[in-house]
Amino acid sequence: MYIELESYLNKHGDVNEEILKKITARFKTLKTVRNEMLCNIGQVCRHFYFIKKGCLRLYEIDDKGNEITGFFALEDSIISANTSFILQKPSRDCLVSLEPSELLVITRDDFFNLVDTVPQFASVYHKFIEFAFIHSQMRIYSFLGMEGIDKLKWVMEHEPKLLSRISSKAVASYLGMTNSTLSKLRAKL
Repeated sequence: MYIELESYLNKHGDVNEEILKKITARFKTLKTVRNEMLCNIGQVCRHFYFIKKGCLRLYEIDDKGNEITGFFALEDSIISANTSFILQKPSRDCLVSLEPSELLVITRDDFFNLVDTVPQFASVYHKFIEFAFIHSQMRIYSFLGMEGIDKLKWVMEHEPKLLSRISSKAVASYLGMTNSTLSKLRAKL
């Protein structure tokens, strides 16, 4: 039942069978439907998710009502509304299941108990935080000076699954453009 999570943990840390069992015992299964909200604006995020199957999207809504996507998580990845999850403050983000998904979920208390007591899990968590930071920095700095077509090429190179799995509206919000602009740029390629 937790084969994918065990594989993920082994890929990102040196975890033996005993430690794997200790970690996976804290996770519960969760099946979501399309567009199910896992954390909404103003809620405090109390869970961390591993995606066995499906896709989650983290986004916020600006003052004009536009959705701004910060991150997508597909199979074999982890996600949470990190700022709210870590600080236990009301979230500025929405975390939603874009398609029916099979998730493994851990509570915040169990998560940080593992971080504090299982060095291998702490290592996986630190690698995730490093990845999230580096990914965000790359996207921010790359996108600041890029034309729309270059943003699209960046996604095609670094995150090609997004273009085939995610709605063009959501991808456009990730790229900081309108859906019609994205359609025009895709036609040029």
